[in-house]
Amino acid sequence: MYKWPVLLMLIGMPLLCLGAKRQNEPGGLKTLLPTQDCEGAEQTLDVTSERMTFDSQTHTFIFEDNVQVRRCRMTMRCDRLHVTQNATDERVERIVAIGNVHFQQGERQATAERAEYFEAEQKLVLMGNPRAWNTQEQNELAGEEMVVFLQEEKLLVKRARVLFHPRQEPSKTP
Repeated sequence: MYKWPVLLMLIGMPLLCLGAKRQNEPGGLKTLLPTQDCEGAEQTLDVTSERMTFDSQTHTFIFEDNVQVRRCRMTMRCDRLHVTQNATDERVERIVAIGNVHFQQGERQATAERAEYFEAEQKLVLMGNPRAWNTQEQNELAGEEMVVFLQEEKLLVKRARVLFHPRQEPSKTP
């Protein structure tokens, strides 16, 4: 059976390991959504870059040059990252990754030119030739724009293209 929905996990999980519960439904949409598989200090958003600027009026951190992000078991690289906090409680409201965006979590990977995450809507938008794939299964999803609604467990892909590759069964030796 083809498991193309595994690609949704590529898109939804990488940015922040956000919280929907995983259900054990083989090939089902729910198996693709993020799990709450990290707690405490592991939930910390760890960002490194060559240069960082903070704008106190907009409560925005701007990271530039060789930006690397780690959270839970996910890593992301990009050219520039904007992290906007709420002015009252300093919680992250929005994250924008710009230029050569690359996510990786285990066998799952995704790339785009721009990724925007909106905390209040639990929405992730990948733009600029977004592509997601699973290195183990080789299936691939691409499009013009990918929008993941994490709470609703929905994925919208504009001008979608999905490559389904036959699943390789292990050879039986006598």
